Amino acid sequence: MSSLAIDVRDVKKTYGSGATAVPALRGVDFRVSTGEFVMLSGPSGSGKTTLLSILGCVLTASSGHVSLLGEDISRAKEKDLPRLRRSYIGFVFQTHNLIASLTAQENIGLLLTMRGFSHRSAATEATRLLHEVGLSDKVETKPGDLSGGQRQRVAIARAIAGSPPIILADEPTAALDAENGAKVTELLRTLAKEQGHTVVVVTHDNRIFHIADRIVHIEDGLIQENQS
Repeated sequence: MSSLAIDVRDVKKTYGSGATAVPALRGVDFRVSTGEFVMLSGPSGSGKTTLLSILGCVLTASSGHVSLLGEDISRAKEKDLPRLRRSYIGFVFQTHNLIASLTAQENIGLLLTMRGFSHRSAATEATRLLHEVGLSDKVETKPGDLSGGQRQRVAIARAIAGSPPIILADEPTAALDAENGAKVTELLRTLAKEQGHTVVVVTHDNRIFHIADRIVHIEDGLIQENQS
C-alpha cells in the first residue's frame, strides 16, 4: 500500500463551458501521507471545497491525476463514485447533517447498514463508536437534545463508522465555541495519530491551526503554501 493516502497532481476543475466557464482549480498539487492531519485553509471561493469534494468522490476533476491509497480515481465514472466513497471516505460536515428523528445510535447505525452491517451488528458498533467519542450516555438521544459539540461528535462517530481510511471535514468547528471547537479538533487528531486515519479539515478557524501537522493554503484555485 502506498504511504501516500492522497496524491493529487495538476488537478483542474472548471464549472460550465465557453464564455461562462469558471475555473475553480487551476492545477493543484496536494499530497497527504497516511495518518497525517492536514488543514486546508483559504478565503471563500478559493477552491478548497471543490478540492475536498474531488477527494471525497463527490465531484470528478476536469483533468489531472487523483489517487486514494494507490487507486487511481481520475477516470472514475459517476456510477463508480458511491463505491469509492464507501471504500475510502468518511465525511464530517459543518452542520453535522444528522437525521432529527433518529437517535445518535440510529444515525450511525444507518450508515453502517449501508456499508454492509446487519441491523444488530450496526447497533452494537454504533454504541461502541459513541463510547469512543465520549457519548456513552447519549446512545438513545436525538440530535435536538444534544449540544452543538455533542452533535458534531456524533457526526465524527458516523464518519468513522466502518473504519474508512480517509476522513474529510468541511468547517467542522464553524458553529462551535472555542472550547467545543478545540475538543472536536483534538478528537479528529486522535483518529489520525492513534488509529491511523488520514484527516483533511477545511477550515477558516485560526483558533485550531496549531493542532494540525500541516496547514495548506489555497487561493484562486492554486496551492499557495504549506506550513508545518
